[in-house]
Amino acid sequence: MNRNPETPIFSPSEIRPRRQNNRVIFSLTSIFFVFGVLLAFGVRSIEAVRKEEADKKITRNLQEAQLKTMQNELAREAKERTALQEQIEKYQKEVDNNGKASKAQTAKFNAEIDKLKILMGMTPVKGQGISIKLSDNPEAAKNAGPDAGPFLPGIVHDFDLLQVVNELRAAKAEAIAINGIRITGFTPIRCVGPTIYINFEPKPAPFTVEAIGNSEELKNAVSMPGGIIDNLKNQTLGVKVTETSQLNLPAADGVPTLRVSKSS
Repeated sequence: MNRNPETPIFSPSEIRPRRQNNRVIFSLTSIFFVFGVLLAFGVRSIEAVRKEEADKKITRNLQEAQLKTMQNELAREAKERTALQEQIEKYQKEVDNNGKASKAQTAKFNAEIDKLKILMGMTPVKGQGISIKLSDNPEAAKNAGPDAGPFLPGIVHDFDLLQVVNELRAAKAEAIAINGIRITGFTPIRCVGPTIYINFEPKPAPFTVEAIGNSEELKNAVSMPGGIIDNLKNQTLGVKVTETSQLNLPAADGVPTLRVSKSS
């Protein structure tokens, strides 16, 4: 029997289920596609968080190592200061013994004592040098998240000041002060919470580090490419270096009492 050409191949009852099946397949495909996209974004987010945590850990370890180096440097200088103190006492005894020392010897001893007192920070000093002003980045605190930790970039930390002081000493600075406090081998610089204490006094930013010495040599030393100034600027700190023909630095606040050290 021949089919009438005008008769459809499929009846409407046969076509309707196929259309419904196509819609179901399309819906499932869309759902799986969206789920796949969300899953990909989720994996990327997790990887980004892990990388950020790893970077923070590396940064913390590096900063802690730098802080340890600075603390060791301060301890070494403290020993040198103790030796200078003993030398001063020795000279002073010889000067006091006027009956056994000539005027020339007495003058020589007095000159040596004055020099040692300057090196130990026991007297006010003046001379040419440089001034370095370190300021917090005003955007740092705003952009800090709840897990920023103690080493927030853009904020001046104790190890930043210690690195500046160490670089100035390496450049043969003869006297250094921070915010009006003379820095010696016995001067502690450390963070207690969000506050920096210099010689046990809380000091807020900005910090002005003043150093007496050859101003050109000091400026070149701290401003060399890849040096301490570039490093601080890379941390988004505000940094300004100024040469000056006359600085006046105060004496250190007292001399520590020797309780253990003795001449060997």
